[in-house]
Amino acid sequence: MAKKVWYSGEEIAAWPRRDGIEERTHIHFHFVPPRPADLCVTLDPVTGEVNAMAGTVGPLTWSPYTICLHVHRVASDDSYRNLIANRECVIAFPTKEQIRETWVLNMSLPRGIDELEVARLTAIPSKVVAAPSIEECPVNLECKVEFWKDYYTHGIFFCKVVGGSVDEEMLSWPRERVMNHYPTYEVDDTTNEWGGRVERLGVLGELYDTPLFPVGAKEGWWAGGIETWIAQMEEEGHLSGEEARKMSDWQIAFESLFEELDSPERAEARGKLTRACELIAWEEWEGLREHLRGD
Repeated sequence: MAKKVWYSGEEIAAWPRRDGIEERTHIHFHFVPPRPADLCVTLDPVTGEVNAMAGTVGPLTWSPYTICLHVHRVASDDSYRNLIANRECVIAFPTKEQIRETWVLNMSLPRGIDELEVARLTAIPSKVVAAPSIEECPVNLECKVEFWKDYYTHGIFFCKVVGGSVDEEMLSWPRERVMNHYPTYEVDDTTNEWGGRVERLGVLGELYDTPLFPVGAKEGWWAGGIETWIAQMEEEGHLSGEEARKMSDWQIAFESLFEELDSPERAEARGKLTRACELIAWEEWEGLREHLRGD
């Protein structure tokens, strides 16, 4: 078993140090996964001028499609103010050919200076929101802000996607080609020769399929429950009728005793059901048969 090295939350935030590792951000990199990069476009509520910033974004829900922006209240104060005032924006996904443009949008420029012009990006009309889209970005999501809250150093904005555009030529691209082109990901920070922070961006490389049924229900991980899964395995011959009933009995026994944490019957049912799920998840059918016979 690999030896674990533990750091407190404060140490992680301050970039952990270790003898023999000179790069200040090297250990911090392990704790912070890559984040999808975005270019957020808003309008100044007073002048109507375009403001744009680079940041990262994360999905919240799929139906409706909602995403979360986190905007530094000081470093990105123009975007922060505009999102609160106008409650809308465009979130564009840059490509790996737009690394310089992404970095330029993070420069601290005076209010009223159009970052898109400085980055040599082209604003084009959006369909639903007033903020423009970016012609050079393959995907532009038009969003309405439905919720926001200050959280430590950032403003957190929950945005509902009300429409979006994609470059037509890319619609038929294989997924592997798409993910190697966009979106870029904010991968890590390093330091330059002056001791300043420099962000590094990357794209995804390989695509891996996750297991299919019988490792989970036919509809995928989000559909049905264990009842659906057991029934489908019986229908497809992975479980006999008796084996399916036995698994269902373990499930019913465990759930009926769920709040009785000191119950030996609960512990027994939990252990048997867990082991059965484990053996199916790894498609170890001989071991599953033996486990089911052993009750």
